Amino acid sequence: MTLRALFCTVAFFAIAPFLAAQPKAPRPACADRAEFHQLDFWVGDWEVFNKDQKLSDTRIQRVLKDCALEELWVGARGNDGKGLSTYNERTKKWEYFWVSSSGATSHFAGDLLGTEMRFAMDQVQPDGSIRQRHWSLIREPDGRVRELSVGSDDGGKTWSTEYDYEWRKKP
Repeated sequence: MTLRALFCTVAFFAIAPFLAAQPKAPRPACADRAEFHQLDFWVGDWEVFNKDQKLSDTRIQRVLKDCALEELWVGARGNDGKGLSTYNERTKKWEYFWVSSSGATSHFAGDLLGTEMRFAMDQVQPDGSIRQRHWSLIREPDGRVRELSVGSDDGGKTWSTEYDYEWRKKP
């Protein structure tokens, strides 16, 4: 090893701990990243209806320093639930996890498609078969939100509506 190579090696090992200790540039907060605002149209206090039948009073609020949205569903018939959604920077997808007061759960991943946030999941049925589901939150021009869920039991060849709700902002 030449004297110069030896000097460079010693210098590298002498300064390496200082280089490693240098702070990395901080990541922008979730509030400063556009992806975390794609579901902003859903934030607020709502009444949810199936046609003219009121289903729930629901609050969607930003939590965890704007890194997630929390849904609190207070059902008209005691069927309460809670959801948590966030943008996953690794997968470049939105994720949504739901749990109801009956213990039912769902976990979806999705994308913003224009004015529609479309989530998808493969749901295992009691008989072991798979039901494909698409669950969408669609921003309507007048500020309402349409919640549409469709399912397929034949690998996506045919789809049927599971439910179609209307979310109305509380005054």
